[in-house]
Amino acid sequence: MSEVTVVREPASGRKAVLGAVLTDLVLPLAVFYGLRAAGVDQWWSLLLSAIVPAVIVVQRFVRRRQVEYFALFVLSLVALGLVLSVLTHDPRTMLVRDAWVGMAGGLAAVWMLGSVVRGRPALMVLFRSFVLTKAGPQGLRTWEARWDDDPAFRHGLRVLTTVWGLAGLLNAFANLAFAYTLPIDDAPAVMHLVWPVIAVPLTIFHVVYTKRRDLRA
Repeated sequence: MSEVTVVREPASGRKAVLGAVLTDLVLPLAVFYGLRAAGVDQWWSLLLSAIVPAVIVVQRFVRRRQVEYFALFVLSLVALGLVLSVLTHDPRTMLVRDAWVGMAGGLAAVWMLGSVVRGRPALMVLFRSFVLTKAGPQGLRTWEARWDDDPAFRHGLRVLTTVWGLAGLLNAFANLAFAYTLPIDDAPAVMHLVWPVIAVPLTIFHVVYTKRRDLRA
C-alpha cells in the first residue's frame, strides 16, 4: 500500500500579514488615540506613537542579527522626524515626516511605471520568487519565455504593472495631502487607512485580471 502524504500549507504567511497589520497599523493608532483619550497633548501623543515602529525595527534586528537596509532607512527617517519635531515642537512635523516616508513607496511606483515603457515590467521581476515557489525552476523558465512568444502576456503584465504603479502614487500623494491639510487628531487614522482602502480593490482586480488574462504560472 502506498503512503499518502498530506501537505499542509504553513500558516507563517498569514501570521506575517497579521503581524504587519498589528505593528504598522493598529499599534501606532492605539498608542496615539489612547494617549489623546487620556488627555495627553497632540505633540507627545504623536511622538510616542512614532516610536512604536522604531522599537519594532530594533527588536527585529536584535532577534535576527541581520541588517535590513530598508528598515535602517525608515529608522533614520523616523529619527530625523523626531529631531525636527523636538526642535519645532510642532505635531504636524511628525505627520509630514510620515507622509514623506511613504513617498519611498511613491518612488517604487515611479520605477514600476517606468519599467512599463522600457524593458520588462517590474511586476515580472517581483513575481519571480512566487512563480519559482509555485511552479519550480522549469515552470519559471516556461513562464518567463512567454514574454518573448506571447504578445497578450506582455500586454497583460504591462497593464497590471501600470495599475500597481498608479495605486502606489495615489497612496503616496494622498498621505502627503492629508498630512498637510487634515486636523491633527484626524490625520493619523485617515493616513493609516489610505493604503488598506486602495489595496482591497487593487487586490481584487489583480486576482481577477491575472486569472482572466492567464498571467499566472
